[in-house]
Amino acid sequence: MILRPQVHPEAEAEFLDAARYYETTQAGLGDEFDTEVTKAVDYIQWNPEAWPTFPGWDRLPVVRSRKVDVFPYRVVYFVRDDVLLIVAFAHQSRHPGYWKNRVDP
Repeated sequence: MILRPQVHPEAEAEFLDAARYYETTQAGLGDEFDTEVTKAVDYIQWNPEAWPTFPGWDRLPVVRSRKVDVFPYRVVYFVRDDVLLIVAFAHQSRHPGYWKNRVDP
């Protein structure tokens, strides 16, 4: 069963900011970022438990993350019922765990 994605508003803003940044550094790179993020989300939708629990996360709901190919970003998410809740498109080397307040039990 494929999960329906729901993106946290702050995660949506992160995604758009990163896409704009990549597009301003090199034409077409923003589109490539969009493509790679979309592929990562698609993989997660089909098999959300394939990726590990976020390091140090020890409570419910179980939060996982998947790396975005080519770019230094991770899709941070959890599943509730049949919904894939994306809480962050997190840069891998900036402020780890800043998104934790977006996860509600």
